[in-house]
Amino acid sequence: MDTDPAVLLRRLDIRDAVVSADRPTAAELVRLIGAEARLHTSWDNVGPVSVVRHLALRLLDDRAHDGAHGPALTPARLARLTDPELWSAFDACAATREESAMIRYEPHRLRVTIGRAPADEVGRRFALRKIYSSAPLVDGRPVEAAAPDLAAELTALQSLPTEFHVCWS
Repeated sequence: MDTDPAVLLRRLDIRDAVVSADRPTAAELVRLIGAEARLHTSWDNVGPVSVVRHLALRLLDDRAHDGAHGPALTPARLARLTDPELWSAFDACAATREESAMIRYEPHRLRVTIGRAPADEVGRRFALRKIYSSAPLVDGRPVEAAAPDLAAELTALQSLPTEFHVCWS
């Protein structure tokens, strides 16, 4: 079922901050939760997000001490930048310019491996805090009782990797 989000939302029952749905709607929610979890643990997400996080931290560190580019860049100001403003800030900063160009024009050079890197390998660690896998109630009952197969799908998401090593080749 590829349900329109508006239709899916109308099928949900929310009481006391708990989501309940009928069996087909719960199955669609579990499918979406799984797709999101697999995206968050994919190369397509881990590699670029790791680099952009690193660049943002370097930019904050560089700009916190640099009055040449206007007021110091704070996390609050960084969070309000639009995408073009962020890329422009990366390009304007000597500490981030080179890797900023690499992530935009050479992302194929990123290497993402699961787990920690060998001690002699250069790169950075990237870790997800958790895999979101909260289950809706199914017809008002816990998913484990009402739809054990859906509960098993959600439990299986916990086996997805959450620790990675990212480096440039």
